[in-house]
Amino acid sequence: KRSDGKTGIVKEKVVNFMAEGPMNSVTMLLLSCLSFMLPTVFSSVGHEEHVLPLSRVGACIIMVCYLAFLAFQLFTHSEFLSGSGDGEEGDEPPGPPMISKWCAITVLFSAALATAVASDYLVDSVEAVVQGGTLNETFIGVILLPIVGNACEHAAAVRFAVQDRPGLAISIAVGSSTQIALFVVPFSVLAAWALDVDMTLDFGALHTNVVVISVLILMSVVSTGHSNWLEGWMLMSAYAFIAVMYWFAESSDLS
Repeated sequence: KRSDGKTGIVKEKVVNFMAEGPMNSVTMLLLSCLSFMLPTVFSSVGHEEHVLPLSRVGACIIMVCYLAFLAFQLFTHSEFLSGSGDGEEGDEPPGPPMISKWCAITVLFSAALATAVASDYLVDSVEAVVQGGTLNETFIGVILLPIVGNACEHAAAVRFAVQDRPGLAISIAVGSSTQIALFVVPFSVLAAWALDVDMTLDFGALHTNVVVISVLILMSVVSTGHSNWLEGWMLMSAYAFIAVMYWFAESSDLS
């Protein structure tokens, strides 16, 4: 039964959530799209020799923006992070933490170390799969690996959505993308710079257009503060369309 007491296949026709927090993350994603698009366009108009310094300076700027975003979420506007806006009044106050702070830090560090080691083996196995199978490297890296790598976050987002807490579900999903775009990517550029490896923010026209359009679609969903099953269907359809495109993509299409 739906919340109005009637029987139907859809439990809630419309779900509401606080849009301020997710919209801040989407704005940061748009900023990251700017950092990807400008080097790509700059390279396409004949300034390849300036793309590397532009990318390194841009990575520094994006990293500073990410630190400012953390300060915004954790200190100056922490209510956007603590309050999901799901309308859950009367919840019991949280109990004491199940583990200590140092225990949590140790577990987190151990998990990060294990993930780094596993990722090294994973990269080697992907090369073997590409050489002996029908899957191309781009489809595995863009479609399959993110699904497996973010399985815990996906499970948490789905669990909170089933519990009728869309604010937390959206914050988890959007926050993960924000961390990758504003921290991992520029940090990789700076780390490559420290190792004397040339890595730029020019990811090619195909990748850049996919990211920009995906962020714009996401913005149209979270900006209103409410959603329905049709918008979720459209998001899954967009992901399926992108997956089909990368299934047929070749290495020459990505340069």
